[in-house]
Amino acid sequence: MVEESFNLSFAGRLWRRGSFQSGVIHIVGQRLREGRRGRLLEVPFIIPPLADPHLHGGWGLSFQEGEFAPLEERLKRIGVLLAIPTLYNDRLEHVREIAQAFSAYRARVKDSIFPYLRIEGPFISPAKKGAQDKNFILPAEPALVGEFLSISEIKMFTFAPEVPGSPDLVARALAQGKIPSIGHSQAVYDDFARVYRLGVRHMTHYPNALSNLHHREIGLVGAGLLHDDLQLEVIGDGVHTSYEFLELLRKLKGDGFALTSDLIPPALAEDKDEFQAEFIIEGRKITTRTGVLAGGATPVPEQVVGLRQRGWPPETLVRLACENTRRFFGWPLYSLEEGAEATFLLCGENLEVRAVFEKGLCLWRAKEWAELF
Repeated sequence: MVEESFNLSFAGRLWRRGSFQSGVIHIVGQRLREGRRGRLLEVPFIIPPLADPHLHGGWGLSFQEGEFAPLEERLKRIGVLLAIPTLYNDRLEHVREIAQAFSAYRARVKDSIFPYLRIEGPFISPAKKGAQDKNFILPAEPALVGEFLSISEIKMFTFAPEVPGSPDLVARALAQGKIPSIGHSQAVYDDFARVYRLGVRHMTHYPNALSNLHHREIGLVGAGLLHDDLQLEVIGDGVHTSYEFLELLRKLKGDGFALTSDLIPPALAEDKDEFQAEFIIEGRKITTRTGVLAGGATPVPEQVVGLRQRGWPPETLVRLACENTRRFFGWPLYSLEEGAEATFLLCGENLEVRAVFEKGLCLWRAKEWAELF
């Protein structure tokens, strides 16, 4: 742990006010201070913590099972200090039970990295359900919409704009301060435009499980490219989305989207045998037994490294992986300046995480640095 007497400084390219600046910092209590104190450790990059707006679990653990504490611990150790636990589509009774467990967890862990819950469904298209269970897809009828929206811990949900009743669903959700996200949908552009005019500005794991781009009907993939005020969360793993598409997206949208993992329980699990009955696991690709792509297996920190190795600028990657999720949801951005909270990551040349600090405490560091701090 890093304490008041911690006698080590860090030099490198620091993220400050939206760009990298060379500098030297040290920690006093929970705050950053300029300049050197004691020994000096030089690193290529010092960046804010990462964010992940969409994940279901990992390391063999699942939010569906209420395993919030061990998942929070593992995410923080890899540098993800903001994440939105995402539920699979499920019975509303079970969703309510998970929500109650989450509420109890948040009451115990007031500084949790999990702000609230989100869910993929239940008002989605059966034709674009992906790995979601079709048995729990619901029509957007007023009574069901009211029952669903009454689960206060669910602040964000995925819906299909073409489902009858979607405009009313959206209007009611926005009035309650909730975030409708377009996904698992075969909507045409006119369906999209109807809810866009109401205020919908988010798309779930773009461009997966969305209606395709065609020159006479641009669909949801085209809508995402056309509108710059949409927040697109993108699984940048080269599996869900090809690296060529990611390059195209960056060419058209610049830094205007966010990386996410869609991580599912089999990802990073030491014992994958327990998942073999339900999934086919081939490296970083996980499918259902019927061959449907099931979810992510590559955490955001690994996506960042993979894109950096393909020549993506570090400035772009900090925006995509650290800032854009925070910016869209209205959470404060980090800037590593004098007096700022000492929450940051030490990174290598490819932005691989080498150490994680939260409020002046070292949560994890590379083995070769074990004797330093």
